[in-house]
Amino acid sequence: MAGNEPDFDAIADELHTLAPQDFTTARNRHADALKKTDPQLAKQVRALRRPTQAAWAANLLAHRHGDLVGQLLDLGQALRDAQEHLAGEQLRTLTEQRRQLVRALTGQAERDAAEAGHPLGADAVAEVDRTLGAALADPDAARALAAGRLTAPLDPVLWPGAGKPGSRKPGTGAATKKAAGTSPASARDSRPTKAQAAAERRRRREQEQARKALAGAEQAADKADTRAAEASRALDEAESARRRAETEAEQARAALAEAQDREALARERLTRAEKQARSAEDAARTADDRAAKAHEGVQEAAERLRVSQSDDDQQPG
Repeated sequence: MAGNEPDFDAIADELHTLAPQDFTTARNRHADALKKTDPQLAKQVRALRRPTQAAWAANLLAHRHGDLVGQLLDLGQALRDAQEHLAGEQLRTLTEQRRQLVRALTGQAERDAAEAGHPLGADAVAEVDRTLGAALADPDAARALAAGRLTAPLDPVLWPGAGKPGSRKPGTGAATKKAAGTSPASARDSRPTKAQAAAERRRRREQEQARKALAGAEQAADKADTRAAEASRALDEAESARRRAETEAEQARAALAEAQDREALARERLTRAEKQARSAEDAARTADDRAAKAHEGVQEAAERLRVSQSDDDQQPG
């Protein structure tokens, strides 16, 4: 739209990259602002639904890492082509690439969510993983992921059209319908031989077996990736706990060393105080002895003075 007029796509893209906790407030704010100027657009905006945590993380991937999501979609198309043509070796190579790319994208989604302040729980991580698997298997799911406006995680399917009622099978298209209107002779000529029919049935069985084997391998890979992610998180938590324990132990050792230093200093001060107390006691006893001797000397001097005075009194004048 021209100028600075509000645009639904811009608003929707903005809202779907907001954390789910902020979605409703921001959506209502946009709708309220548009109510008078563009009621229809306001109604469209208010109809938007808040994404789940996993859907929000997938939307972030689409908006921030479109190149990686594009690689995922290209790989999904290559996998479908290889499966359709029963390219076994190519399937194995692509399946391994799929595991690596899904793991990388899931890890990126976890990092983006954590950096945004809303880390994903184990269930949300598993839902992101399933959403990426659905985008690999189903072109419609791939387009939904690339649009970046998911409100809920996507669930994988086996392969589009495989075993679904009403899906086309080889030989049931327009060419077969046209052949049904030809002459009996030409129809008989166009009928497959028994060997051809048997080969076609065998080919279909092999194709179905390949589909099932691939689906089983992908499910096993998904489970392995989930277990690996859980183990990685458990390892990270254990490592964090170990670092915390080491820090606490180091702090405790430092506190103990400080306490021991204080105890040694206190003992040293106590020893000095005890020595000073003993010295003071010795000095006090010495002072007491000297005082006692001085007292005795005073008494002796007083006695001598008394005796001397008595003698003087007894002599005749």
